[in-house]
Amino acid sequence: MTPRYLLLFAFFCLNLPLFSQIKSKDTTFIERSAKLKTAQSIYFDNNKNSKGYNDIVDFYFGKFDNDTYKQSLIYLKDRKLKLIKSKPIIPVVKWVPIKQYKGKLYVYRPCDFYSHYKISVNDSTFIDWTGEGPIANKILAQSKINDKTYQFKLKGFYQPNRTLLIHIIDTENMIAVFEETDEKKQKNYYFMIAANKIKNMPLIVNNCETYKQFELIFEIPNFAKILQNQ
Repeated sequence: MTPRYLLLFAFFCLNLPLFSQIKSKDTTFIERSAKLKTAQSIYFDNNKNSKGYNDIVDFYFGKFDNDTYKQSLIYLKDRKLKLIKSKPIIPVVKWVPIKQYKGKLYVYRPCDFYSHYKISVNDSTFIDWTGEGPIANKILAQSKINDKTYQFKLKGFYQPNRTLLIHIIDTENMIAVFEETDEKKQKNYYFMIAANKIKNMPLIVNNCETYKQFELIFEIPNFAKILQNQ
């Protein structure tokens, strides 16, 4: 066996525990680094007061966020997309993602928050919270289709023409399927939950103490079937 393959084999052996579920005292680990010990661990957090919940719903505008948001407003202004104040038609104005793991839904505290996506709506903009900061979109139109379905037509930096349908599938926990259609008529689906309801959901934490590492891979639900059953 060549030195190159010996190194690859050694690396594989060191990382075997990453792909199994491990129990340690009261904590159930989904993945844990055998090489770096506590440098990364992914686990179920059963503490309803966990800091992980607070990290997920942080909508605070820091200096970087203010700068990014202002730049997106300049983008709209330069294209003569004047903002019009109007009360949001949807009762929930702050949303965070939930993920499916082994058939169950969880809120997820990622290793790298650059990948964390949130949504908020105010009286004049629909805001995408991305790794680049909060990005304002002009609300061209908003409507209530029925008690569980809301529609937004949006225009912004990332997508010049975007239609968003919000299908609320669980009114008690305020879980929704977000259905996006872009200018090319391509659709994208994802789960979101009202920010003030996340403690109703179990939490998975991806803790990486030393440097950024991989995120947990989640399942892709059959959204068409979910919406058909509503």
